[in-house]
Amino acid sequence: MRTYVRMTFHSEGSDPQTVMKVMRLLGFDESMGMHDFVYKWKEKATLDEVIRLIAEMHTRLKGLDVNYEITTIT
Repeated sequence: MRTYVRMTFHSEGSDPQTVMKVMRLLGFDESMGMHDFVYKWKEKATLDEVIRLIAEMHTRLKGLDVNYEITTIT
């Protein structure tokens, strides 16, 4: 199971390296292609676990002025 995140940056927001540090602290790896980051679950996660991860990501990205899309695939 994996959760993918695609980021959109702009010149008035935080630089990508700052965002990358935050995402690494949350356990995400960088990815190339359609998605910028991927979280590799060790076991199949529940919807509540995915929501908790995304809520924590949302909290830590607050103020960095980036947009994101999330896709989770089982």
